[in-house]
Amino acid sequence: MADVKPAFFNATTIAIITGASKGIGRAIAIEFTRRCKKTLHLILTGRSEKDLNETLSIIKCSSEYSPQKVSVKLVIGDLGRQPVFPSLLDELFKDIDSSMFQHAVLINNAGSTGDVTKFTRDFAASDSSSIQEYFFLNLTSTLLLSSKFLSTFHPRTSGSDGSTRRTIVQLTSLSAILPSASWSLYCTGKAARDMMHKVIAVEEPDVRVLSYAPGPVDTSMLHHLADNSAATSTAEMIKACHEKAVTPEKTVRVLCDQLDKDEFESGAHMDLYDIIGVPQ
Repeated sequence: MADVKPAFFNATTIAIITGASKGIGRAIAIEFTRRCKKTLHLILTGRSEKDLNETLSIIKCSSEYSPQKVSVKLVIGDLGRQPVFPSLLDELFKDIDSSMFQHAVLINNAGSTGDVTKFTRDFAASDSSSIQEYFFLNLTSTLLLSSKFLSTFHPRTSGSDGSTRRTIVQLTSLSAILPSASWSLYCTGKAARDMMHKVIAVEEPDVRVLSYAPGPVDTSMLHHLADNSAATSTAEMIKACHEKAVTPEKTVRVLCDQLDKDEFESGAHMDLYDIIGVPQ
């Protein structure tokens, strides 16, 4: 029947993952390779060709990998560079035959912190270009990627019978709902992305949408926030988080467990510690 959707990891799947050159994006690509029981086509994008190739090498070393089961396309580029974004978007979706897949997944992972060295009062007109660049990467490009994904895999435009499962996951943060001093850009960007994905969930009831906050993750971003936040209270809060930080691999396993269970409300904001509890 057309309305019967396959289980998350038990379908012929195409997964587009942004920010896949390291950290959480890389861990998601590897975990999908391990969990998918049927054919998986990964489209991975990131700024560093070297790091993306390292992600590919790790995937190929997985015991679950075989070229017959898993194919990988690498797209090197910066989603935050507005002049090249249209060509990058075209390359990501080039030659996709949506009728070939039972499940289409978009992972909106790429993002940045913005300038955390300033309080709101410190920004000036001379910062307008950097502010626009921040929002282009963290919001505009995500909206346009999601739009392209939805139109590419929409039953009316893809020629499918409506049985293709569609999932959008965005990596968010507690900062989407909790303000922190000197993080005006970071908190605003995360909050806006959360709301954008809530809107998608309302507009597209057949699409499963999740905003997942991975908790404090031991990556370069966590160190950057600790070392550069202008507000002492914010910097101390982040430094305290280092003691509770998890690896990208651990938080991604929790994410994939939730995707597999498929019990979340579409459009929901889900935090790692809502699931596993806050470590004492």
